[in-house]
Amino acid sequence: MTTPDAVAELGFARVDLGRSHRRGHPEAVFCEGKTTAEVVAIAESLTGAGATNVLATRASAETLRALRAAFPGAVVNERARLAVLAPVARRGAGRVEIVCGRPADEPAAEEAALVAEAMGSRVVRRYDAPVHDPAALPGWLREQDGPEVFVVADGTGGALPTLVSGLVDRMVIALPTSAGGHLPGKAALLSALNACSPGVVVVNIDNGYGAGYSAHLINTRHIDEQGDV
Repeated sequence: MTTPDAVAELGFARVDLGRSHRRGHPEAVFCEGKTTAEVVAIAESLTGAGATNVLATRASAETLRALRAAFPGAVVNERARLAVLAPVARRGAGRVEIVCGRPADEPAAEEAALVAEAMGSRVVRRYDAPVHDPAALPGWLREQDGPEVFVVADGTGGALPTLVSGLVDRMVIALPTSAGGHLPGKAALLSALNACSPGVVVVNIDNGYGAGYSAHLINTRHIDEQGDV
């Protein structure tokens, strides 16, 4: 049984084993800059301490293959560069809607979706936003009941999060992506940061993990452990 201040000293990394106690979810493994062996060792220390739904993010194809081999039953998504280790299915609380309008933005959007799902949110993916026909956006948004929070991925001019926010009464998390433009992600990031519609918050470029994590916290803010609102 781990404690809130438990850590694992691996020599190359100090793993926070107690984060699940303090925050409700285990530490994620950010794979960029780490060797495949280091990623596997960190993940094994977390799952060995009883952590479930451990997220390995920004993983290379080689690392994803190694994680799939080391953790039978792992959920691996190559496009999102993400793996969920020791996965445990959850009921899916509330509703998070992940929105984008271009295939190029889907990897970041899918990372956000998988993170929110692994944490326990019910996620609806809507990757067909009419980005080239803004006049169609109000009708498109009315096609389904409103979620608790939107995550809107956009790597072009960054207008989509602001447009969505102007039409809904929910928080919008803008997820700028590096897929588009001469300065990948920067125009979308600056546009989102300067959104004129209140209720837009912004994560960094391609930070699907941060967007999905934040969306889950907003989505479940009124839900107790029994799932009652």
